[in-house]
Amino acid sequence: MKTSWKFFAYFICVSISSIYAETTPRFDMRDKDGIIFDPIAPRAGERLVAKCTLVGLTPSDKRHVEWSLERFNDGKNFTLAVDSDVLQFNQPVPRLQAIHGTDSPDWYLIFDPLDRDDIGNLTCRLTDTNLRDVYLTRFLNVISEPVVLESSTKDIEVNEGDSVTLICNTQGYPVPKIEWQKADAAPLSSGYIRQVGSQLHLHRVTSRDTGIYKCLASNLVGFGSEWTLKLSVRFRPFIYCQNEVGQATDFQVDVYMECYVHGYPAPKISWRKERSAGLPNMKYDTDIWNSQKYLIEATIPEMSICTDCILSRLTIINVEQADLGHYYINATSPNFPPEYGRITLYQTPDCQQFITHRDNKGCKRIYTQISSSDKLFPHYSTFHVFISLMFIRFF
Repeated sequence: MKTSWKFFAYFICVSISSIYAETTPRFDMRDKDGIIFDPIAPRAGERLVAKCTLVGLTPSDKRHVEWSLERFNDGKNFTLAVDSDVLQFNQPVPRLQAIHGTDSPDWYLIFDPLDRDDIGNLTCRLTDTNLRDVYLTRFLNVISEPVVLESSTKDIEVNEGDSVTLICNTQGYPVPKIEWQKADAAPLSSGYIRQVGSQLHLHRVTSRDTGIYKCLASNLVGFGSEWTLKLSVRFRPFIYCQNEVGQATDFQVDVYMECYVHGYPAPKISWRKERSAGLPNMKYDTDIWNSQKYLIEATIPEMSICTDCILSRLTIINVEQADLGHYYINATSPNFPPEYGRITLYQTPDCQQFITHRDNKGCKRIYTQISSSDKLFPHYSTFHVFISLMFIRFF
């Protein structure tokens, strides 16, 4: 009889403990992904419904579920909603909605529309579980065309001989394919027109590596935006000049001489004329400025001709005998030694109209004023005319 009473007492205690024991529900995992997405493969700009379901709830068991998102692009973690309360993050147009019925085991989070930045780990978590952590996490892939991020390399300057790495950071799903090329389609330092990869390594750069570089990103969705940057290589100036130029003197005609001056930063350019000091082997230089005698012009050629170069032109107006000789162009740039170029102006018997300035008057001979006797005897000097007249008088 005592044994029966003991068994009855044990049964009563177990029943009371079962009534008052706290049961912890769990999330429904009948779907292998846990969190259900509709649609399964969402695109940026579309409406997405995410659903979590709790099982093991009793009619009197009231639970709270929190939605959070750990973004893939920047690693930041945001709490999006708790039950039906949504945090909109001060967005001008609310695009999140959370739904949960009072007696429903289902919790919904709606993105309308879905943004490309929503890619990341989406988590639904049971908040009131004492010490037990109950949650589900699913990676949210947002299908979108590529976009190049602002964290990519911007315009950059390096010294000649340095090595540099250009970085192109992109976003998009599927993972974009990244290609590098120069804007003028010139070969890269590797010798190829295009190179695949998020990083472009340039070793021991030279002035030939200067230019506009383009980062192109594409995936199965389409071709996204492109990123352009300018690589500037600081290098010592160098000059390409024509060796000599010829022109007739004492015509109403000009002559110009040209030099291509390369260098970065842009060099300071000046012109000088070599002159004789009146003694053998004694020369001196004089600076040339814009005047009635000289015109100095500078233009930037098209990139197809050269980059980081200046076309400098010196025009000598109304060429005379004293203008013949050597002309020097000087290019100076900070932190580099100066560079010189030389052009020789020589005399030609005929006027060279094609190398005259655009405002030149033309190839017209300059005549000095002569007397009436010179007009009668155009091939004789005044002295010859005087001797002839004396000879006629005595004979």
